[in-house]
Amino acid sequence: MAVGEAEACYLVDDDDAFRSSLLALLTSAGYSCRGYALATDFITEAATLTPGLLLLDLRMPRMTGLDLLETHPGLLERFAVVVISGHGDIERAVRSIKAGALDFIEKPFASDKLLALVKSAHRVLSRRTSDGADRRDAMTKIATLSPREAEVLRLLLAGAPNKIVARTLDLSVRTVEMHRANMLAKLGARSTAEAIHLAMLGDVVPWPLPTDRRY
Repeated sequence: MAVGEAEACYLVDDDDAFRSSLLALLTSAGYSCRGYALATDFITEAATLTPGLLLLDLRMPRMTGLDLLETHPGLLERFAVVVISGHGDIERAVRSIKAGALDFIEKPFASDKLLALVKSAHRVLSRRTSDGADRRDAMTKIATLSPREAEVLRLLLAGAPNKIVARTLDLSVRTVEMHRANMLAKLGARSTAEAIHLAMLGDVVPWPLPTDRRY
């Protein structure tokens, strides 16, 4: 089975026997796996790793899983984190969710329960990766717009029709139509609706229109 980027798994746990057993289970299920005994070891390599699932033990020496989550949020943006908690760790497990973990699983756990959780986490990671790529693509296209075309897009995002766009920018309706056509071409959008969707993906700020405007 060929393993893709979304099927990478990383395990950080200081229990050598548990780590070896869990890595064997994940490998047999078709995942590409790597294990670390310490959170600091994972930190050293994290920036070079393929995005994937991170199974993170809460109780470890030097740096706990919770410490890693709370002190290195930027480092973990490319990973879907599931924390492994022991008996009595529920409070810290909940804190880990608030710190960015996707879910947690308590020891001891059944193999099928873990594999179901891993599969679910990878689906979330895949959607997150796809959404991020779409956002970057939208922002790249928007960056090609001229200042005037960007203003037209902001006004369209605010819900303004051509005549309001023209009035706001002190342009003729025909000139607005020209800028809108150029904008659509640069964005690769077939319609104003597609352009607005790209604007939303690219975090474009709508033009602030007066509430008492008349169309």
